[in-house]
Amino acid sequence: MKTQLPEFSSLSERVNDADNAEIVGSFRLSEDCIYLQGHFPSAPILPGVTQLDWVVQLASQHWSTPVSIQRVEVLKFNDMMLPGADVDLVIQRKRQDCITFNYKKGDTALSSGRLVF
Repeated sequence: MKTQLPEFSSLSERVNDADNAEIVGSFRLSEDCIYLQGHFPSAPILPGVTQLDWVVQLASQHWSTPVSIQRVEVLKFNDMMLPGADVDLVIQRKRQDCITFNYKKGDTALSSGRLVF
């Protein structure tokens, strides 16, 4: 199954103050997002595996990183990503074989981690 990325209201690349490339995007988690179906029927939340897959797919599209990862490090799910949430995503290229990511809703951290290819 091909990954269905969210519909981003903004999505861009930039270089931060530490000279690391970043992908920065914002989206609203659609209430009819396919990945909410069945997770959980009475109280839908976006699965963590979907959050990771979106990061991997975006990094691959922008930086040609592999779509398979060797390790997931310092993974944190701080809060649930619920339908209708306005979400900000930052993916940072730390090294050729390593990226970090964080999803936020305003000032609230939703999830973050480091992926090694």
